[in-house]
Amino acid sequence: MTGLRELRAGVAAAYDRLGMPSWPDPHPDLASPRDEEYSRVTEPERYRIVHARARVWTECLGAVPGIEVTSLAPAALDEDGHPDRFDRGVRITSRSPGTVPLFLLETDAPLSEREGTLAVLRIAVGRPELGLDMLPDCGCDACDSGSADLLDTIDDTVGAVIGGPFVMLRGRDWRMWWHPDGSASEGTARGLSHTGMERLCRRLADGEDVSLPRGTEAWVGRSWFD
Repeated sequence: MTGLRELRAGVAAAYDRLGMPSWPDPHPDLASPRDEEYSRVTEPERYRIVHARARVWTECLGAVPGIEVTSLAPAALDEDGHPDRFDRGVRITSRSPGTVPLFLLETDAPLSEREGTLAVLRIAVGRPELGLDMLPDCGCDACDSGSADLLDTIDDTVGAVIGGPFVMLRGRDWRMWWHPDGSASEGTARGLSHTGMERLCRRLADGEDVSLPRGTEAWVGRSWFD
């Protein structure tokens, strides 16, 4: 039976065969970027690695029995009141009970001060607008952390969803996602701290009947490989 560890190894091997560009972190040891780096995108074309990594994940997951991949047509994407769109995407689902859909959404974002586009990958869960990560989050030289960091982030985020358990809570102006190795939040629910929201997520992951703040959506995902 295929597991997450085997999948990650297969993804890394298949990606390496593509011969995609790689580059070191230009700001090692948390070095501060120079002022001029904030308005500069030196090699936007190299960020196509995020689309390539997502496609390898799609191919490897699609080869696993019980996992289905559905291609998505270009569509508008309103993520928490920020209108955008994606140009290509896939919805990946598992027939294992209690799992949640994974979305890998590609955008060719126009550059503001030069010709060309910047490859952007959104990773979402449940619905396309429920984003977990966007890579690169900026694309300017100042925010560049090297190719390995981008690839690791994609692998870790996909792995958190499909490895399970995974919980996402979403209110009107806040959201929280949790998995056993970490959590993140944007905004907070009224009367709840980040730690309090983490406790709710853990209880949901354990199958408890939990009272959530009014208007909260909850997505609770089990492992795709149990």
